[in-house]
Amino acid sequence: MFYPENISYCIISLGCSKNLVDSERINAAMSAAGFVAAETSEEAGIIIINTCGFIQSAKEESLSVIFDALGIRDGSVAAPGGFGRKVAAVGCLTQRYFRDIAADIPELDFVYGIYDDGFVPALCTAFDIAAQIRPIEERKPLTPGLSYAYIKIADGCSNNCSYCAIPLIRGPHRSFSPEFIIGDAARAVASGAKELVIVAQDIAAYRYKDTGLPELVDMIARIDGVRWIRLLYCHPDHCDGRIIGLLKSNPLVVPYIDLPFQHASARILASMGRKGSRQAYLDLVKRLREEVPGIRIRSTFMVGYPGETDGDFNELISFLKEAELDRVGAFAYSPEEGTPAAGLGETVPAKVKRRRLDRLMALQRRISARKLGEMVDREVDVLVEDRLDDGTFIGRTPYDAPEVDGIFYLTGGGAVVNSIARARVTDSVEYDLFGIVL
Repeated sequence: MFYPENISYCIISLGCSKNLVDSERINAAMSAAGFVAAETSEEAGIIIINTCGFIQSAKEESLSVIFDALGIRDGSVAAPGGFGRKVAAVGCLTQRYFRDIAADIPELDFVYGIYDDGFVPALCTAFDIAAQIRPIEERKPLTPGLSYAYIKIADGCSNNCSYCAIPLIRGPHRSFSPEFIIGDAARAVASGAKELVIVAQDIAAYRYKDTGLPELVDMIARIDGVRWIRLLYCHPDHCDGRIIGLLKSNPLVVPYIDLPFQHASARILASMGRKGSRQAYLDLVKRLREEVPGIRIRSTFMVGYPGETDGDFNELISFLKEAELDRVGAFAYSPEEGTPAAGLGETVPAKVKRRRLDRLMALQRRISARKLGEMVDREVDVLVEDRLDDGTFIGRTPYDAPEVDGIFYLTGGGAVVNSIARARVTDSVEYDLFGIVL
């Protein structure tokens, strides 16, 4: 029998911000059970990998990290006390391919699906660890001291887009209770977060009894100490007047929204199981900009979806030129087994996908660079996140989401880490801004 206070652990979190929230819950549960956090995986008695299984590249990364961890385990000196070192895999990849992973990677010491309250008890049973397990709602940041925190308000998805495996992995959309979310948000603010980033597969689908997204965000805004609230991952078909009204009326909600359009061809969108079109999305962009002055719009697009012709792709390019979105991410389609789109076959050659992806991103780089250039000499708020040296800091404006958007390089005295400074923009590059403290 082993005891948690003698065993260290390290969590490697892969994939999206929603998965990171699960990793932070694992962190809190392990800590509450008495385990000791290690600085690095090389120092850990248990290496826990929270995997991603969304697309092929994410699956490959997860497998690579698993094998790297097994290499660390097998190449290390045995820890005192006879426990040795263990590698555990959890998360989306293991949920989706549980039997295959258990059979094909028998070297893994423990395999679990999506994290839930049963994870730590099951791990302790598997490793013969005597631990006092108590259910907790808290989460413990993997990187303490960040100026922002992701607030996950739901799990799963019921949109059933033809190319997406999330419903197969996570199940249908399930909204969390407002009480649970408010508690999570309040703890994040108490730990120092100035910005709360609202995430789910589709935040617009949030509904818990009589509470929708606008009501929920208004509750979060009443938490003392919140400075910014950011809305991520809002399905464009569900971005209605209530959500636009929230952006317009709540002063803590920053003028920013992530709308994953995915494409602009009505024919391709219909095949994807989405209702949009080039004109419908242009109308939505126009309405957002008219009703929420200064709003920045981020989106994601896919090229090479089965059946995408040169005409479909050119319609997407035309949309991007007219919409002039502020931030764009893009990727080439890859078939996911079990999804309706996988049955359509790979009809777009890989080299065509790459050429289209390169053309799309080259266009967007020019748009982003021009838009950022237009901000030179303007005054903006900057959430200061780190100090590079005595006179240089890095941070973000309200128009930049953490991890996916640009950085603001700030110079001058008076800046304080984890506070909001007023600055004047002095220069710009493709994705980043430079400025001085006022």
